[in-house]
Amino acid sequence: MNIVLTGFMGTGKTCVGKRLAKRLGYKFVDVDQLIEAGASMPIRKIFSERGEPVFRRLEQRIISRVVHRSQQVIATGGGAVVNPENRTRLRASGPVICLTARPQTIARRVGTNAALRPVLKSQGSVLNRIRVLLGQRANAYAKADLTIDTSDLSIEQVVERIWGAISPYLCKSWDYLRDHAEELSRRYGGRYVVVVDNRIVACGDTHLEAYQNACLRRADLMRPERGRQASQRLSQKRDAGVYYIPLREESPTALYGRS
Repeated sequence: MNIVLTGFMGTGKTCVGKRLAKRLGYKFVDVDQLIEAGASMPIRKIFSERGEPVFRRLEQRIISRVVHRSQQVIATGGGAVVNPENRTRLRASGPVICLTARPQTIARRVGTNAALRPVLKSQGSVLNRIRVLLGQRANAYAKADLTIDTSDLSIEQVVERIWGAISPYLCKSWDYLRDHAEELSRRYGGRYVVVVDNRIVACGDTHLEAYQNACLRRADLMRPERGRQASQRLSQKRDAGVYYIPLREESPTALYGRS
């Protein structure tokens, strides 16, 4: 299982990713750095000499490679998830977390480095260009499993929020689901399943429905006043998670974790 960080430039993907990887004991992987290493030139030069289409092909190739490894915090470029194939591969690898920030905050963070950012080059102001790109990428960013606005948060605060969201999903059940993906796709494709201690205990058409069905199946929920206590115990179990099982035509060998 990997943790994927995406979002616009200046939202903190690299700093947060390194800190999160250290906490998890995972390897930090920066997709843009791998692209530069493979092309033996900085991204701005790839854009100026070869064009954005070439850069996007390189980006897609790198992503298709890194997702086959596990226990990584993967930071993507801001436009990577606009490509549906990239999104599918990344979500199959683990939960995708989108970091966001207000346009003014992004402009301030990018600062004098804006001139080195190929996608920010335009005749208008940097702030206007940021707003335009955020609008163009909004639908892709909205498909992330978790979104965190970093505008008023420190790096450590962002890491804490991510940790709070993903820690229930860092369980052995992920490996089981991945190893039995095709079989599970036939039975649960297009639905969510709740896994507790490497056992599927409930399913549903939505994340919430699956979770509620898992709670309702507990015998002690026969008495309504104990419902909240049972729900809390379920959510506190370390080896538990709610996962989306893709349809076979979506990805026959992929499991998407949803937070």
